[in-house]
Amino acid sequence: MLGKRILSGIIGGLLAIGVIYEGNWLFFIAIILLTMWGWREYIRLVRHISVNVPILFGYGWLLLFLGSVWFSQIQCTILLGAILVYWSLLRPIFFHNKIKFVDSAYAFMGLVYVAFGFTAMLALRCSSLGIHLGLDQVPFGVDSTRVIMFLLIFSTWASDTCAFFVGKYWGTHKLCVAISPGKTKEGIIGGCIGTIVVAMIVAVVGQIPVIHGFLIGIIIAVMAPLGDLIESVLKRTCGVKDSGTLIPGHGGVLDRFDSLLVAAPMVLLYVYIVT
Repeated sequence: MLGKRILSGIIGGLLAIGVIYEGNWLFFIAIILLTMWGWREYIRLVRHISVNVPILFGYGWLLLFLGSVWFSQIQCTILLGAILVYWSLLRPIFFHNKIKFVDSAYAFMGLVYVAFGFTAMLALRCSSLGIHLGLDQVPFGVDSTRVIMFLLIFSTWASDTCAFFVGKYWGTHKLCVAISPGKTKEGIIGGCIGTIVVAMIVAVVGQIPVIHGFLIGIIIAVMAPLGDLIESVLKRTCGVKDSGTLIPGHGGVLDRFDSLLVAAPMVLLYVYIVT
């Protein structure tokens, strides 16, 4: 199991690095596919607790939302956000015979959960936000948006990997048995240290001011484990072990990207703040 996890992680990691490096339409298409598959997994999860979510509306809304960000249509993005809020509130009224407020709550939470994380990654890679961190070009022909995405990806991977191995070999004190029995306090500490160290290394290599690498590392060190726990709560509520089986040894898209889905929006917020 561990060998399969490592092998699929290496293959997936290499694909991710290639897609991030290339960017442009390839990255946009990859984000669309991941988002659609993530929504599919969410639908399958909540079916276990008999929750009725708007399937086609969800696919359509996610596609339009991603497109509005890709094409920098801010007004459209705001409008789509308003549509989601009011549709979630009014859906139990229009379809009161078969839709409960709890159904709308789960639908709203699922769309926000899936959309915001992948949209944040799209904004970080395909916008000029990275330039505000200090440079237009960095070594090896890697532009600043690539550096930011690599910082996010590598740091999050470091968080998951260091937490896993430190917890596996040295973890003795359980973190939260009711939510995720396998997680330990030692693993969380190891993950935090690994995250910050990797973030600072990427910042140095990418010639981003080290202070940004340090602060972004802290953000990811806090948010990545929380993202993992959020999905653990969701899976435990729905009574399933994994969100899917797409990635051997890792589960589904939500299993593999749970940390990124929560960390990416906070990194994007940080970039906006420092500008």
